[in-house]
Amino acid sequence: MKFDEAKYAEGKEVLVSVHDVHRTFWRGEEPVHALDGITLNIYRGEYICVMGPSGSGKSTFFNAVGGLDTPTSGRVFIDGVDMAQLNANELAFLRCRKIGYVFQQFNLNTTMTALENVTLPMVFAGVSSDEARARGMALLDRVNLADRWNHRPKEMSGGQMQRVAIARSLANHPSILLCDEPTGNLDLKSGKEIHWLLHDLNVKDGVTVICATHDPNMLAVSSRMVWISDGRIDNIAETANVKIEQNSLGTDEEA
Repeated sequence: MKFDEAKYAEGKEVLVSVHDVHRTFWRGEEPVHALDGITLNIYRGEYICVMGPSGSGKSTFFNAVGGLDTPTSGRVFIDGVDMAQLNANELAFLRCRKIGYVFQQFNLNTTMTALENVTLPMVFAGVSSDEARARGMALLDRVNLADRWNHRPKEMSGGQMQRVAIARSLANHPSILLCDEPTGNLDLKSGKEIHWLLHDLNVKDGVTVICATHDPNMLAVSSRMVWISDGRIDNIAETANVKIEQNSLGTDEEA
């Protein structure tokens, strides 16, 4: 079934708008087109799975949307703001306030406790220490780790570290949660816990989740799949219409 953008968009508000984005790297004198003309609207309250083979451009797309990398050409808008028009301070402010990041490698500070890791983004946002501690404990409780607040990453399992990373990503009440292979380093049980935690945040808190992933199990908790190959969007589908066959993904009715 061909994806009907106009019908899908009815009653929805565009939160992220990507217009003809290209990102070219150079391997010696040879250009590598990591993104080759991506255009996509993402709507407030969605849970999007960005999928595709290794090297397809998923992480580059993630970095462009998150303001972690600058497109070679094209434009990215967050809540109507053109990210290319922001100076370094304005971009840092937007990333701090609007976007939470979750990475495959967790990216926790190994010398800090769980609570210190969670509250670190609040320091940059100017939150008082008392408020940061209260908010941090509430976030750790939300991910079922309040009893581990004083533990450092080396004292935690992979699944626990990723839950701390998710709590940290929510520190400043972001409207967008960007997840880059969030279950890539986890066992199946821990991966499922992360799936449903992200789903809970999306449904109950209204956080827009954009997840770059290889994990087809993510489709069970998402609303839409975007399939990227060779830096281009090959397919878009509502996940209710997506099937998994022999490790490949397709729609129930191909146009």
